[in-house]
Parts: sequence; structure tokens; C-alpha cells
Amino acid sequence: MWRPPALTTFGLALLLPALMSAQGNRPDARTIAKAVDSLAAKSVAEGLAPALGVAVTMDGRTIYLKSHGTADATAGIPADDRTLWYVASTSKSFTGFGVALLAHRGALRLDAPITALLPRVRWHPDVHADSLTLAHFLSHTHRVADNAVVTSAAFTGAVPEAGWPSLIPLAGRLPTNDLMYSNFGYNVAAMVIDALRPEGWKRYLERNVLIPAGMRETYARVSGLDPRRIAKPHRFRFDGRYTTEPFFKTDATMNAAGGHLATLRDLARWTIVQADSGIIGGRRVFPAAAVELSHRLIARQTREQAKRFAFFDREGWGAGWDIGSYEGERMVSRFGSYHTTRSHLSFLPRRRIGVVVMASGGLSALTDIVAAFAYDLEAGRPQARERAESRLTELRSRFAGSLKNIAAQDSIRAARQLQPLGRALWDFAGSYEEPAFGRITIALRNGRLEYRWGALYGPAEIYDASRSQLRIEMAGSGTVLTFAFDGAGPARSVELNGTKFRRTP
Repeated sequence: MWRPPALTTFGLALLLPALMSAQGNRPDARTIAKAVDSLAAKSVAEGLAPALGVAVTMDGRTIYLKSHGTADATAGIPADDRTLWYVASTSKSFTGFGVALLAHRGALRLDAPITALLPRVRWHPDVHADSLTLAHFLSHTHRVADNAVVTSAAFTGAVPEAGWPSLIPLAGRLPTNDLMYSNFGYNVAAMVIDALRPEGWKRYLERNVLIPAGMRETYARVSGLDPRRIAKPHRFRFDGRYTTEPFFKTDATMNAAGGHLATLRDLARWTIVQADSGIIGGRRVFPAAAVELSHRLIARQTREQAKRFAFFDREGWGAGWDIGSYEGERMVSRFGSYHTTRSHLSFLPRRRIGVVVMASGGLSALTDIVAAFAYDLEAGRPQARERAESRLTELRSRFAGSLKNIAAQDSIRAARQLQPLGRALWDFAGSYEEPAFGRITIALRNGRLEYRWGALYGPAEIYDASRSQLRIEMAGSGTVLTFAFDGAGPARSVELNGTKFRRTP
């Protein structure tokens, strides 16, 4: 594997004329690695991301692997080969492939009714669970609206995983027949694994998927790991610098739909073993039929806006994977995002090239620009440089717009804090509970309101004083709490996204 120098001293302009000397010729691995390194280093140097981890694999080996920037900008911790990146929804590829392995071994069928696989789970009558199969859940065509499970699984951990089956009967049917992406199908897939395997889905994936692939630094936990190794989320400052945000994930929210930390090396191996039908390092570690089953199209995208993502066409879903194409070449991919972090993992099976790009903040489109650039280089496209530069120019413009927007939003938020609430702050303080979503606690500390909801915490700011509304951020996404009062005294309840939490003693 070619390793770049610590500091890139050359630019794309020096590299690409030789690279593009003949249309359709495949450049050598070293040339591709140098060009990708230059683009990644340049992007971080310009501040488009605080940290960027990039790996490129070709023909069964890793040809480029490097982390740029800082994993924790506030603490000044650099990103390096030991950095653990949060993969977010890329976890679905591990879970989906784990299910495909079970199917290959005859332990289950993808077309088995979910009621047979989970006989103890009760379902809302409107969802007609007897007509749903495991494949419906893997392909996001189950049409079950279980926001309660997803909220606890991905964000709060307020309802433990053992309690999720009790939440499923509360979930009605989505008012659509479309393929609707969500985490819930893969939470259900984990329940199916739990029903079949006594060790549970986390240990099953570790022993049967991760370790055979040589992915020994991929973890479905946070506890026991050195927090300095984790690439933290980052927020833009109005002056263009980055400040580190808390990494809110706990063991309780590392779920099968989005819940792994991994090194670049491990993620690169995942692209190799999947692109090469279960072979890595000259050794078969997975049956080719299981890999093929995982990549087999289960359901097609039905909504036009979902058929393209960034520069990539998306045909539909397999077991854990987006199935699509790039420039007419079949592409298997799985992206993810959480808070400000972003993961891009994809490969072109026929060309035997894969790309991993991980970012800890900045503009998420940068990951796709880097990946598309690597694919354009490998294909020998003469316009590869121009494409990448054009896309970066657009990104720079968006970056500048984002800084202006941050300054404007900061000003608006500061002005809101000057609104008179009309009530004492302690009238808002207290604990509010909803059985399916857990408990939200509002506390008054040092003259300010703060919230905690399971793993999440932070300030509770004034949003609209006239309506007794406070604003909180849930891992980077703002939401509004509306408090209800009965005359004088503390609030009796708080409403969040249409769900009412009642005050507890």
C-alpha cells in the first residue's frame, strides 16, 4: 500500500496531465493514491472538514489509507490510523450481511413471515403483520411507523433494547406504499437475530461477520474504548473554525441500524471482502452465495427523489446495502450520518475498486466528491480533475453561505433569550415522562435551563416565550418543547413532536 508523505507538497495540476494521458486507460494504483491524497489534504486545509479519513481499495488490496485533520479540534487531537470513526447507518451493511449469512446457512428465510420469526411480538392491527416478511424490513417496505423504537435505539437509549418489543404494538401503519428509509427495519432484524442466536446480535456479528473479515477494531460499543481515539462531531463557528461537540453515543444507542465505531483499515477490508465475493488476502472467509444474496435487489426505489443521491444512482435495496450505479457501473454502497459525522462506503464489484470516506464535520457532500473522484480516476476519465474542481468550487460557495447562515442564526437565538417568559424558570423544571419514549428532565442550573433525555443532554433555550416553548438540540437537530400549564405553578406536561410527556412526581 502506498502511504503518502506527512504533508502533501504537490497539487492536482501536477498529477493529472500524466494521469489522463489516454482515455479509458486505467492508471496505476500509486498515481490514483497520490491524486486522492492531494484532494483530501487540500479539502481539509481549506477548512471544508475538520477531519477526513480516506481509504481506496483496488484488486483485493488497500492502495491508499490516510486520515487528515483533527479528530477533536478543541483538544487538538489529530486523526490518524488509530482513529475510530462512527459509521452510523453503514452498520446496516453488517447487520444485513449477518442476516444473509443466516439465510445461506438455512437458519431462516428472507421471505419468512415476521410473525413466524418473532412469535412473541405483538403488532398493531393496522399493519397486517401476517403479510410482512423479513425482506420487507430489510428493504424498508414494511410501512410500520415505529418512531418510539428508533428514538430510543438511535438517540436516547431511554427504553432499553429488551423493552422494544413492547413498543411495537403501539406503531401504526405509514400512510404510503412507498419504500421509506428508516432505522426500524434493521432494529427488527436485530430482534430476529436475537431470537435465533443466544449470544445476541452484537456478539453474533462480531464472531461471524467482523472477525472473519479481519475487522478486529470495529466495535458495537463505546464503553472500554479510549475516548481520545473517537473522531468527535464538530460544529462550524461563524469565523470558519470548528468546535468539538459531545459524542452522545452510549452502549445503549449503538444499535443494529447505526451503531459501530471502526478504523479506516477495517472499513477498507469490508469493501474488499464484499467486492471480491467473500475473499480477502487470498482466502475465502464468506460463502460467495451469501455475499451475492446480500447484494441481491429486494425492492426498488419508488420515489423519484430517492433514486439519486449526490452523484450516484440508487435502484433499490438489498440486505443491508443500497444497490445502484455510478456512471452506468454497478455500485453497492451504504452511507450514514449522525450529528455532524458522515460516512461513505461503496464499491464497484466488476471493477474491484472500493472507497471509504469518513468525515467528522463540515459539509457532508465532501465525502461523495472524494469518492466520485477516486472512481473517475480509476476509470481513466479525462474530465476527472475538472469534475472534482467544479464540485469543490460549488462546495466552497455553500461553505461560505453556511458561515453567513450560522452568524444569522446565532443572532436570532441570542435575541430569543431576551424574550420575557412570563413565568419563573423553575416552573419549567421537572421530570416529564411518556412510557414509550422515557423521561425528559428539565433542570435549572446557574440561572439556565438544561435538559437530559437518556443519553442526550444540553441547554434548553427560549424559542417562543409567548407560547411557553423551549428549544433543545438532539445530536445536532433542533426540536421544540411546548409546555402546558394550569394556572400558576409548574408545567403539567410538555409536548415534543406531537408526543405529550406528563410531569412525574
